[in-house]
Amino acid sequence: MPDLIRILALIIIIFSAGFHLKLKDVQADSKLILSLATLGVFLTLFIISGITFALLSIPLLSAIVLGALLSGSDTAAISSAETGGKSRIKTILLSESVFNQPLTLILPLILLDYLVKPEMAWLNVPKFFAMIIIGGVVGLGGAFWGQKILQACRHKHEEIIGLMIAIGVFVIAENFFGSGIVAVAVTSLLLSSTAKKETHFLGNFTEQLAFLFTIFVFIMLGMQFTFAQLAALGINRYEIVVIAVALLVARMVSVMLISIKTNLSTIQRIKLGLISPKGIGPAAMAPLFVAYGITGSEIILKIVYIAIIISVFLSMIAFSFAKKPKTINEQRIEKKEERETKQKTIVPG
Repeated sequence: MPDLIRILALIIIIFSAGFHLKLKDVQADSKLILSLATLGVFLTLFIISGITFALLSIPLLSAIVLGALLSGSDTAAISSAETGGKSRIKTILLSESVFNQPLTLILPLILLDYLVKPEMAWLNVPKFFAMIIIGGVVGLGGAFWGQKILQACRHKHEEIIGLMIAIGVFVIAENFFGSGIVAVAVTSLLLSSTAKKETHFLGNFTEQLAFLFTIFVFIMLGMQFTFAQLAALGINRYEIVVIAVALLVARMVSVMLISIKTNLSTIQRIKLGLISPKGIGPAAMAPLFVAYGITGSEIILKIVYIAIIISVFLSMIAFSFAKKPKTINEQRIEKKEERETKQKTIVPG
């Protein structure tokens, strides 16, 4: 049951995040976004693995698992951050988190497969590409049929229908050995770009639901441990400093290398390099290594929890500096959207 709730939370969070994006905004920085979501993930994985292996004296395989779990950024934390209106930095960060989330979920699962069944390791590479491609194809189909279904419902029950679309594309993709998260991400992004009123209201609804599920998942994770178990993990200041350094160095180096030929200013690149909150993805995946009895999984779990707290704290500080005041036009648009949402909520049936 806990695993089912974690999966449902991931589906809703990814589905919700797509409604914060428009395809035209993503296309403007598509090369940078895709580079950060792919090459950036692997660079972060290697750097975090190297630093934690060298400075924390943990097994190399445990360090690689850590790197995989912490290689992405959390969609929910970024989408809920207030930056003072529409921001290019936030669009890049949110798009990156939506596109890197599937990769940062698939990589730990591939490593888990290797640890549980090492004799089947050679299948992991083709399996990885197959999951991405199948998930993308299912997502395109989900967006096409989802748009038709939402239009046919004529503003009735779109909240439930939207959730069924998200869960449906996830289940279909997974049953065809694809990535359900990729399918959900593609579907939500394309649906949000239709600029229909039903998708706007659906986006607000799923955003609130995603927030509630995020809180619920972290409460569940906290309930898995007693105070005695947490004390036995032995968290010390040296580990906290090493983890903070690993997160900052990995992110900053990755962003600086990947964005070197873009038209972003140095300040913008630094802001991107400082913002990479970890969240529900690694929090949901790390307990799987404990459940399978993987050697060193308790250490992995401890470091993941520390990393989530540190990364969210550092990212929120960076977000506060990146915040800019809203323009008069943005304030008018925001008020108009709020009025439309309120009117929608009081329309009967």
